[in-house]
Amino acid sequence: MIQDTLQTITAATIGLGLAAIAYQRTKPPKVLGRATWDDDKDVRGYDYVILGGGTAGCVLASRLSEDPNISVLVIEAGEDMDSSIRTKLPIGYPNLFQTKHDWQFKTVAQTHAEGREMDQVRGKMLGGCSSINSMQYTRGPHSDYDAWENEFGNDGWSYKNVLPYFKKAEGFHDPSLDKSHPMGPRSSRVHDPEYDTFEAEYHGTDGPWRQSYHHFSATTKAFIKTNVGMGLPHTPDPNGSSVLGVARMQTSINADATRCSTSTAYLRSDVVPGGGTRGHVRVVLKAHVERILFETKDGVPTAIGAEFRDDKDVLRRVYARREVLLSAGVFFSPALLLASGIGYHIHDSIPVLHHLPGVGENMSDHVGMPVVYACPSTTETMHTAFEPSKLPKALYQYFVQGTGPLTSQVMEAACFVRLDDIAPEFVAREKANGTYQERASGPNAPHIEILFPACFVDNDDFTRMDKTHKNFYTLLVVLLNPASRGRTSARLSEVPVGNNNNNNNNEKTTKKTGKQGEQEKRFKVEPVIDPNFLADEFDIRVLREGMRFARRLGKKMEQDPALAGFEYLPGEESVPSEDDVAMDKYIRLKCTTFLHSVGTCSMGPSSNPNAVVDDRLKVHGVNHLRVVDASVMPKVIAGHTAAGTVMLAEKAADLIKEDWAGKDPSKL
Repeated sequence: MIQDTLQTITAATIGLGLAAIAYQRTKPPKVLGRATWDDDKDVRGYDYVILGGGTAGCVLASRLSEDPNISVLVIEAGEDMDSSIRTKLPIGYPNLFQTKHDWQFKTVAQTHAEGREMDQVRGKMLGGCSSINSMQYTRGPHSDYDAWENEFGNDGWSYKNVLPYFKKAEGFHDPSLDKSHPMGPRSSRVHDPEYDTFEAEYHGTDGPWRQSYHHFSATTKAFIKTNVGMGLPHTPDPNGSSVLGVARMQTSINADATRCSTSTAYLRSDVVPGGGTRGHVRVVLKAHVERILFETKDGVPTAIGAEFRDDKDVLRRVYARREVLLSAGVFFSPALLLASGIGYHIHDSIPVLHHLPGVGENMSDHVGMPVVYACPSTTETMHTAFEPSKLPKALYQYFVQGTGPLTSQVMEAACFVRLDDIAPEFVAREKANGTYQERASGPNAPHIEILFPACFVDNDDFTRMDKTHKNFYTLLVVLLNPASRGRTSARLSEVPVGNNNNNNNNEKTTKKTGKQGEQEKRFKVEPVIDPNFLADEFDIRVLREGMRFARRLGKKMEQDPALAGFEYLPGEESVPSEDDVAMDKYIRLKCTTFLHSVGTCSMGPSSNPNAVVDDRLKVHGVNHLRVVDASVMPKVIAGHTAAGTVMLAEKAADLIKEDWAGKDPSKL
């Protein structure tokens, strides 16, 4: 959504920076075991085989290998980008969108959103989405996790139970610390005691995944003050006792102003948690998993390994002595289950080993749309920060001081609000009509988020940045608890048959048909993504109220000289707030995903038809197979999903260790 704007802003900046400065401090130490498959050296048996080296997979690999007797294989489709300036530079992430480091998924045409297909950015590299996202660290309200346990029947997943894992993962940088402290700043950023606030009891300081405060523009500060002026509380810590109110974003950015992905946090040789003697972790890069391998034991399908294609397009097989751990993400995890015969019938070449109708169902995602404001050149935005005359200063600030606009992840603040507070008449009317749906998990959980990027954001109308207006900021209205549910299914597409032969240590995978020399057809699995946005009319009515609140906020912002914008898109004359029909049309035309999809391998008891895994993340009806990624979340949290994904991977590692304690895998 912000790709075009930020690519324009940062492309020249990054080019100049790379040409001007050899930025050696962004290069992590070389980690043994990260490479493409080497058939002469690689072994084919591991204790654990992890399918996907993304946000969760890196955490799992690191934590499981804390046992020096354990071997772990991670199969990752992308490359190792940890040493690239494009992943390390906080503001540079949009330059990775629509490249080979992005899966470049698209939704199917959205029936209730003007038939549009929407981009679904997903990281195709080690670290996955943690290497390409906007680095915002928000866990969501406590009651969301309580609902996982109480409403969805998952023992051990209440906030009280998961908080220790949030803290275990987190290496929070107290912004008041001196540079001499080991966790102190590694930049020249000036501490702002009014806004660098947090509640220490909710944070961990010793974990590998670094969280911090970084760039904080005058415009962002003015946004916060405007919210407070409208009666919203200033939230001292969006990951503390309450998320409600306006908050400065905490970010997954290191003390030296570089991105902290889970690959750098958990797999770098100098920071791996636990330290000491460890088991062996092997990461195979540029390898595409095609299916999970099963044997039937005592009438139950049992995962024994996986088939994947290496970087030379040769089919390989590897085997797991203990478990196969599926961490391929919210789209590929259900697709790989279906391609492996777990779920329901998708192709005549794939027998159904275990019927599990919930695979791919129950998908939910945050959806929303922009209200764009044009502002004078005196307003500090991303546009003014990267004017040609200011580029040298921005480069100096970042590469020498570790400060300045290049350390920004663009959306530096947000407000989280409830409908009861911003639209009480709407709530009363809906309740009187019997149409109100309480989607929030509790009285302290928000319904709407307003994100504040200080730049032009519009998903498909970048051309509106014309010669008259060159400076903008945007209010992004986000629906946090959608009623609509979608699904991810899978299709097999035929691909040209290349070198399908394995060497002596692997099985033949090509077969002869009736005609001599003719090979069996080869297929690859692809996810089919249908979020089904706005299918429930209640969602669009809530977004309408969120947009009205954003406009009231925008009117108040106009009065502050530090902001001083006027509504540019959609424009009050074009889409009047009192015209429900016009507002609904705008919402359907401009809404887009905020890339927080969950639920396609939902966690819950087997009595729930949508449940795919139990509360220990084991796939129902299958042995030695778990799913560990955002797809297991039964409902999208009213926050951003990266923090929750890392938490559940931390907890999953402990569950796995508990289940295998004292057991001999050779006797199972």
